[in-house]
Amino acid sequence: MTNRPPADVRVASHGRGGAGNIAKDDPTNYPKPEDLVTPTLKSKAYTTGRGGTGNMALNDPERPHLARAAQDVDAAPQLEPQGPQHYGRGGAANVVGQDEQRAAQRKSAEEANRQETGAGKGLLSKGKEFLDKQLGKK
Repeated sequence: MTNRPPADVRVASHGRGGAGNIAKDDPTNYPKPEDLVTPTLKSKAYTTGRGGTGNMALNDPERPHLARAAQDVDAAPQLEPQGPQHYGRGGAANVVGQDEQRAAQRKSAEEANRQETGAGKGLLSKGKEFLDKQLGKK
């Protein structure tokens, strides 16, 4: 088992990869809790939305929390899709969310078709049925 190198010689990977993104690790370069506090807006105006003069609002220095609340936008709720959903390149195996009743009906119809046509039976079973019919046995 190897010992861990001292902190002053450790290397860290930064960015998306590649040799140019390997550098000596700087432990002072990590964010501190005070760096992550949401700042208050100190300018006379602030933006709400994507930009443009219609999205500019005046800042009230007495109530800075209103400006912060106006900038915080909640994401639209994600609605669950109704009915079957299709994924992939196509085919029945790429359909998700069909109701169980339709799936059960389809399965029973396939089973009935299989019994009618004799599909799924082995050669021995088919031969036995043929001989039984010929000899009048049932």
